[in-house]
Amino acid sequence: MPEEIKQISVLMPVYNGGRYISGAIISILAQSFKEFEFIIVDDGSNDNTAEVVKSFTDSRIIYKHQEHKGTSAAMNYGISLCKNEWIARIDADDLNTAKRLKKQIEYLNENPGIDVLSSWSVYFEDPAKILFLLREPVSHNEIHKYLDLHNPINQSAMIFRKSIFAENKFKESFDCNEDFELLYRLRDEVTFAIMPEFLVYTRLRPDSRTLTGTRENMFNMLHTAAFKKIVDSKSKGEHFYWASVIAWLSYFYGSKYDCRSYFRNSFSLKNTAAYLTTFLPDKYFFKFINSHIRYRLKDMFTNKSSYKKELNLLLK
Repeated sequence: MPEEIKQISVLMPVYNGGRYISGAIISILAQSFKEFEFIIVDDGSNDNTAEVVKSFTDSRIIYKHQEHKGTSAAMNYGISLCKNEWIARIDADDLNTAKRLKKQIEYLNENPGIDVLSSWSVYFEDPAKILFLLREPVSHNEIHKYLDLHNPINQSAMIFRKSIFAENKFKESFDCNEDFELLYRLRDEVTFAIMPEFLVYTRLRPDSRTLTGTRENMFNMLHTAAFKKIVDSKSKGEHFYWASVIAWLSYFYGSKYDCRSYFRNSFSLKNTAAYLTTFLPDKYFFKFINSHIRYRLKDMFTNKSSYKKELNLLLK
């Protein structure tokens, strides 16, 4: 029988997160599961991040400062500091529900074959507006396929085995999507799962690295893999799938002009609608693809009052 998880490490990289980090720290210290060390790696912040972190006196917090090298370097350094085999992640601008760690540890103890676990998430924007609920696929096979195009693993709800991530490091050449790149690289070697519970509140910010960082590295990696698949396709269905993947990769990460020919060769109502939006002026096109309109429309009639109440409590 696998050994029961009794202690974990929590890891938070941060760069100039002084405005938000207090809430993230409080949400971890308030966890119902108490047996953890809390590693905070400050990636050379030049705001008041250090001051905010040092205002907390909880002995579980271990604060480390490094020269500014990027999130990947902060993660690699942080993982090397963690003493426990299981590491839970949180970003400095997000919030965890009080039972997040307890529920995930119980899940892992009941499902010992899992290597990387995450959960569903509630997306919000300041001051406290719920935008949408994100219900990502929950099974390993669904997650594995989803990684062809997007990363369904929310970093602020992710808990993983240190031994795997210590051996397979984050690429420090990536200034964003470093988590996506590593999970894509590992997807044939690990077992994923996502709990169908909302355990994290994810803050959407117009200045986030996901929106402002360079997507070229991620696009090149995914496009190369997908193009090889389309060349090796042995059926019309397989060819259609990979043509569609390449179209969407270009749509989200590459060029809206390049994706048009692939959309024309992978006809569906969804693909046609996306194809038409590529004729929008750049300003409105990028605003559209970053608006998460599909998720917002899907949740338009969902009662979000309980999530709003929980978010307000987390933000206090």
